[in-house]
Formats: sequence, C-alpha cells, structure tokens
Amino acid sequence: MLATKTVLTLAAAKRIAAACEAEARRLELRLVIAVVDDGGHLVLLQRDDDAQIGSVEIATLKARTAVLFRRQTRDFQDVVEGEGRLALLCIPNGIPLDGGVLLKAGDEIIGAIGISGASDEADGDIGRVGAALLKTLDPVMSG
Repeated sequence: MLATKTVLTLAAAKRIAAACEAEARRLELRLVIAVVDDGGHLVLLQRDDDAQIGSVEIATLKARTAVLFRRQTRDFQDVVEGEGRLALLCIPNGIPLDGGVLLKAGDEIIGAIGISGASDEADGDIGRVGAALLKTLDPVMSG
C-alpha cells in the first residue's frame, strides 16, 4: 500500500531560515541555521559571518536529534536539568540542548530546524520563529 506525504521543499526551508535570520539580526546574534528533512538529511545550512565554526555541527545535530527522536530538543534538556537524568547526555546521534525544533505540516513531521551560536534558550526561541512561519506557507506555493 502506498501513502502520500508532505515534503519539505528547499523553497520552504529558505523562507524558514530567512525568518530565523531576521530574528537573529534583530537580536544582534550570529548563528548557524540547519534545516533537515524528515529523514534527518540536510536541506539547508547557513552560517552567519563570524559565527563560531563549531556551531555548524551543533546546529545540524540539534535538527537531526529533533527529527530522529520526534520531539523538540528542549524536551531532552528539560529532563536533564529538571530530573538530573544524565543518561540523556549519551543518546546516540543526539544532543539534549534547546535549539532543535520540529517542522510540522499539521501533525506530520516534515523536518526540523537546528539553531546554534547563542544561548540554548535563544537558539530555541529563534528556531520556534522559523517553525511558526511554516504554518503560514501555502503547501502548493512554497514548492
């Protein structure tokens, strides 16, 4: 049996990243933005001038963690900080830091965005700005 699914296009990823970039500029932050599809594969990577190079891997890992574990990375951070569950620091292919935000079309996960370069909270807040933009995109026009 075959199914139909919504896919994240490069055009949509660019618009989501642009919303994150605008928010980062407003806050005077230099960040790395990574957008992955529903399989965790990189669709878009953007590094601001003078953003720390280490954030390239962290942003990508945050996005992949969110999509592979089907939850916001903030959920993992909250458990580590709130419950002291340090075992989550060792999750394979994962990172328990805010900044990995799911991208959804309705209830369907179509990818994730990862932000790195500022505080975990700021990274997550900026990622949530991009994810919120997705809800306004016309599925036909964004491709």
